Amino acid sequence: MTESGRLPAGMLEQRRAVLMTLRDLLATIGSANDAEDHSYGEEAGRMRKDSCEAIQGLMAEHAFLAELFPKLQWELDTQHILGFGWAELYDSVDAHLK
Repeated sequence: MTESGRLPAGMLEQRRAVLMTLRDLLATIGSANDAEDHSYGEEAGRMRKDSCEAIQGLMAEHAFLAELFPKLQWELDTQHILGFGWAELYDSVDAHLK
């Protein structure tokens, strides 16, 4: 961090890219729900699994995600993220990107 308490520009850009990736993964979970509604259950399951694993990987690599979204690990652990949790998190990530 700089003396003003702000992150250097390069670090801000990296965080922004991570947040955009997280937002995309959350959107994929939402798309999986739509796919399941249209009888693509196997594909929906794969999309959810891949997205959750990728989110877990992002969290392992970028500790700031747990700070910004303290419920994120709980969402993954309980699979609440697969129902409505993804949409709430999506909105929260989107707000951080604005």
